Amino acid sequence: MQNEPPSAGSEIPAIDAVPQCAFVTGPRGAGKTRWVQRQVRGVIDEHPGAHCAILLAEEGRTRMERFCKETPGVSVRRLLLPCMCCPGLADLSGVLRGLVSVVRPGWLWVEVPALAAAGLMAEFDRVVGWPRKLDVCLDPGWTLALRDDTLAPFQLALLGLADLVIPDTSSVKSRPSDSGAAGRANLNDPA
Repeated sequence: MQNEPPSAGSEIPAIDAVPQCAFVTGPRGAGKTRWVQRQVRGVIDEHPGAHCAILLAEEGRTRMERFCKETPGVSVRRLLLPCMCCPGLADLSGVLRGLVSVVRPGWLWVEVPALAAAGLMAEFDRVVGWPRKLDVCLDPGWTLALRDDTLAPFQLALLGLADLVIPDTSSVKSRPSDSGAAGRANLNDPA
């Protein structure tokens, strides 16, 4: 199947430099927002006056919006996902067009639910074409499923695409049959 070029008017405006882009995904409650906030703070600390942008494809809480209001140089936009399996309906190009024309970010994070991540990244690659990386945050359920080799196919695919896997930071109770660290995956090794 051949990729179609973006339709007229859907192109992302030309910018001086392509922002560093990262998709951050994982299950609800895995710490995606915390991870993005930590990354943004690091950029702002290292590069005073930097412009960062965050696309939120997550529903619900407004913790990130508050963070952006309180952090100079950071802009956030919502990306409506009308259907998790149809990323083309999300108007990624329109949201990015508006964001890039106003903010001109040096860094861009896209926080997206795990179920929609692969499709939205494919749409990003098709429409935008900027280099990007994928960070996957784990929660206790994914950590246990990874350890027990019971991840769903979409979870395995995401972990296979990941440039960085962020381990679960909460305590995961071991099952009685566990014998120490033997057989546990090295979560810091995305290979």
